[in-house]
Amino acid sequence: SRAFIYAGTPSVLSSLWMVEDESTSFLMERFYAYLKKNDKAKSLRMAQLDALEQYEHPFYWAPFVLIGDSK
Repeated sequence: SRAFIYAGTPSVLSSLWMVEDESTSFLMERFYAYLKKNDKAKSLRMAQLDALEQYEHPFYWAPFVLIGDSK
């Protein structure tokens, strides 16, 4: 992620460990839907809360982190 930030990318959304495709797809769909009306940090939080309802174990939603500009 550091290389992307140094290259000029304002922010990076990444995972700290490998996550199943199904739960990642669910979270990302929610994230981008929320991003239409909210900033990145709030959108990620809201998407993770939705994923928590769908996938109770933190393994599926907790590894996603936003690095850089949250706006």
